[in-house]
Amino acid sequence: MRSYWGSIIVNKFAFGGPFPKPDFNFQSLTCCSHSKWYQVASKLEHGVPSFFIDLAIGTNDDGTEGSSLEYVYNQGMEAIEWMEGVTKRKFNDELFIEAAKNEMRTTSLWAQICQLNQAVPAPLDEKSMFAMLVLSILSKSSKWCADFYQELLDEVKDRVARGIAAVPNERCRIMCDSAPPWGFLRMYRYLEEFGVVSVGSFYTFTLMSAWDQAADGSWVAAKLPWERGADMNTMNTRESAMMELARRQNAKVMARQMFDPRIKTEFMLQMAKQYDVKGVMMHLNRGCEGMSLNAMENRLGISAGGIPVMTYEGNMGDEREFDEGRTQNRIDSFMETLNLKRDFVHA
Repeated sequence: MRSYWGSIIVNKFAFGGPFPKPDFNFQSLTCCSHSKWYQVASKLEHGVPSFFIDLAIGTNDDGTEGSSLEYVYNQGMEAIEWMEGVTKRKFNDELFIEAAKNEMRTTSLWAQICQLNQAVPAPLDEKSMFAMLVLSILSKSSKWCADFYQELLDEVKDRVARGIAAVPNERCRIMCDSAPPWGFLRMYRYLEEFGVVSVGSFYTFTLMSAWDQAADGSWVAAKLPWERGADMNTMNTRESAMMELARRQNAKVMARQMFDPRIKTEFMLQMAKQYDVKGVMMHLNRGCEGMSLNAMENRLGISAGGIPVMTYEGNMGDEREFDEGRTQNRIDSFMETLNLKRDFVHA
């Protein structure tokens, strides 16, 4: 955010030349900083029109009047009219429907990929998953992105079938919760020296995935709307596409947990069961209030569920707020509680 503002102020673009002035700013927000970011940008750009869709949805998503589903849907429909007025251009429903379908493919496919990490040995480690996840963050509504995840799913299925392990000496599986301290991803390689693989996290599992909860409580990759039955088979209008996008957003565990800490705790306990997790590492991440909200409540709940928990402090957005030596010492102590010794060192 600060880099973006600074680039406007000094009129320098990260990819060369002056900072491009947009026709309008359009932003969805789950965290409050998302809208404030572009409110300030609009002022610095001398009044560029801005529109924000509020995704702070709560937990009421039953579709009735006044529900969060209707709230998000109405904002989306209003946004289309607003964009047409600002740009004096006709909104292309065909391209919108295509993009909505691509986004749904992307988020369902990523959930299927995450689901494959239940295999033993795990075909993916979390450090590698970050590199794969980022494409959906940047371009989940593009056809190339959805096609990429289809290819990735096929490859991970092959790894599972052939027993290819992300960590060759896997003997313990953990999971994490928040985004990591990005400047210190070597922390995950240090875990491998104990034979530990992080099979994922609340962040990697929920940020860009679509999940359904089965009758037995397990979490499974969400079906695409057109796979659910005749009543959801069309998605051939602006209204139906917008409703399905709103429905998917409202079902996101990442957003819902900000209103009730039990949602995150219960999700992580269930995932720990499904993925045979023996411990949890929680990042008390000062770089994202949303993911750190109620973190200590989550810690208590996970511990009460019988899963050992380690916490460490940091900031995903500012590497100056991370003490690598102290964190490594905490990992050493945590490994002792899991009866693990460091006996494998990377070349």
